[in-house]
Amino acid sequence: MQENALDVALMAACLAVDETLLQAMLAERPTRKIPDVLARTMEQTFSKPLGWLDCVDDGGIAYDLLGQ
Repeated sequence: MQENALDVALMAACLAVDETLLQAMLAERPTRKIPDVLARTMEQTFSKPLGWLDCVDDGGIAYDLLGQ
Protein backbone atom coordinates (compact mmCIF):
# COMPACT_ATOMS: atom_id res chain seq x y z
CA MET A 1 0.00 0.00 0.00
CA GLN A 2 2.79 2.41 0.86
CA GLU A 3 4.65 1.74 -2.39
CA ASN A 4 1.56 2.75 -4.36
CA ALA A 5 0.38 5.50 -1.94
CA LEU A 6 -2.92 3.71 -1.33
CA ASP A 7 -5.14 3.64 1.70
CA VAL A 8 -7.25 0.59 2.54
CA ALA A 9 -10.36 1.97 0.83
CA LEU A 10 -8.58 2.62 -2.47
CA MET A 11 -6.74 -0.70 -2.37
CA ALA A 12 -10.01 -2.52 -1.69
CA ALA A 13 -11.54 -0.77 -4.70
CA CYS A 14 -8.57 -1.75 -6.90
CA LEU A 15 -8.95 -5.38 -5.82
CA ALA A 16 -12.77 -5.42 -5.80
CA VAL A 17 -12.91 -6.66 -2.21
CA ASP A 18 -14.78 -5.44 0.85
CA GLU A 19 -12.89 -2.65 2.63
CA THR A 20 -13.64 -4.02 6.12
CA LEU A 21 -12.43 -7.48 5.14
CA LEU A 22 -9.22 -6.10 3.64
CA GLN A 23 -8.61 -3.98 6.75
CA ALA A 24 -8.90 -7.14 8.87
CA MET A 25 -6.17 -8.73 6.73
CA LEU A 26 -3.80 -5.75 6.61
CA ALA A 27 -4.08 -4.42 10.17
CA GLU A 28 -1.03 -4.28 12.43
CA ARG A 29 -2.56 -7.24 14.26
CA PRO A 30 -4.56 -8.96 11.50
CA THR A 31 -7.64 -10.95 12.45
CA ARG A 32 -7.83 -12.69 9.06
CA LYS A 33 -5.27 -14.23 6.72
CA ILE A 34 -4.88 -13.20 3.10
CA PRO A 35 -6.19 -16.11 1.01
CA ASP A 36 -3.87 -17.41 -1.71
CA VAL A 37 -6.29 -16.34 -4.45
CA LEU A 38 -6.32 -12.76 -3.16
CA ALA A 39 -2.54 -12.76 -2.74
CA ARG A 40 -2.11 -13.73 -6.40
CA THR A 41 -4.63 -11.06 -7.42
CA MET A 42 -2.71 -8.45 -5.41
CA GLU A 43 0.57 -9.46 -7.06
CA GLN A 44 -0.94 -9.29 -10.53
CA THR A 45 -2.75 -6.00 -9.89
CA PHE A 46 0.36 -4.29 -8.59
CA SER A 47 2.83 -5.88 -11.07
CA LYS A 48 4.71 -8.02 -8.58
CA PRO A 49 6.23 -11.41 -9.40
CA LEU A 50 4.29 -14.57 -8.60
CA GLY A 51 4.83 -15.48 -4.94
CA TRP A 52 6.07 -12.01 -4.00
CA LEU A 53 3.69 -11.73 -1.05
CA ASP A 54 4.91 -15.08 0.28
CA CYS A 55 8.43 -13.74 0.81
CA VAL A 56 9.55 -12.09 4.05
CA ASP A 57 11.54 -8.91 3.56
CA ASP A 58 12.70 -6.93 6.55
CA GLY A 59 14.44 -4.34 4.38
CA GLY A 60 11.59 -1.82 4.43
CA ILE A 61 9.79 -0.27 1.51
CA ALA A 62 11.30 -1.04 -1.91
CA TYR A 63 9.54 1.68 -3.95
CA ASP A 64 9.84 -0.54 -7.00
CA LEU A 65 7.55 1.08 -9.55
CA LEU A 66 8.32 -1.53 -12.21
CA GLY A 67 7.50 -4.53 -10.02
CA GLN A 68 10.96 -6.08 -10.13
